[in-house]
Amino acid sequence: MTAEQLLNMLLVGGLLGMTGQGIRVIAGLKKVHDVASLKGEKFANHFDTSTLLISLLIGFMAGVLAIIALNSNSDASDLRPHIPTLLGAGYAGADFIEAFIKRSLGSRN
Repeated sequence: MTAEQLLNMLLVGGLLGMTGQGIRVIAGLKKVHDVASLKGEKFANHFDTSTLLISLLIGFMAGVLAIIALNSNSDASDLRPHIPTLLGAGYAGADFIEAFIKRSLGSRN
């Protein structure tokens, strides 16, 4: 595998992980919107851009780690069979990583 192929593989894994995390973000945005509505406040008062970006970055990293694990024993020429797995890694892996960070570093909430 060339360096270019490796970089492409990691990028695809990261983007799919980020997409999986993005699916999770949609539910979170709806929850934030509902809370703001119940309090009669603006959505912007409850939305935190930095949290969103960190969450997407964590999803990206979960996808990268997942594609490394998936391709350690297989041919990297066709990633299509792994797309659902990588999306799931971004969705669920981000939960795992965020919980680990909160437990290790403490929550700011």
